[in-house]
Amino acid sequence: MIASSESADINRAQADVYAYVADLRNEPTWHVDIESVPSETPAVPELGRVVSVTFKPFMGKTDGTFTLMEVVPGSRLVYRADFAGLQPVITYLIEPNADGTRFTRSVEMQPHGFAKLMTPMMKRMLPKRNRVFVDNLKRALEN
Repeated sequence: MIASSESADINRAQADVYAYVADLRNEPTWHVDIESVPSETPAVPELGRVVSVTFKPFMGKTDGTFTLMEVVPGSRLVYRADFAGLQPVITYLIEPNADGTRFTRSVEMQPHGFAKLMTPMMKRMLPKRNRVFVDNLKRALEN
């Protein structure tokens, strides 16, 4: 199992942070391993919705999907991504704090097949990339 959880305190209202991350069309602005999300994707998350996404991770550009597995309006979103043989579960937790909002992005995945050979590298890379994404979100929302 590969897992990473990274958080940032964002000087914005919880509702603002939730609305931004819940709208997958914003994903490429902060999650830089996502190249594109179709512009016709609805802004409001819907349980079970599958959204086509173009990924551009370290192994090259590939098409995949995000499927919304759980939604707690205003505070929690859980997606299962599917790309290049990987199926990470990605959780966004949005909580109030003294300065506005604490955003946590957690990723868990169990590589199978050929991807299993890359597990040691992914264990090193995932926390670093996850930190970059969370920091990007903070910058995007505070500027």
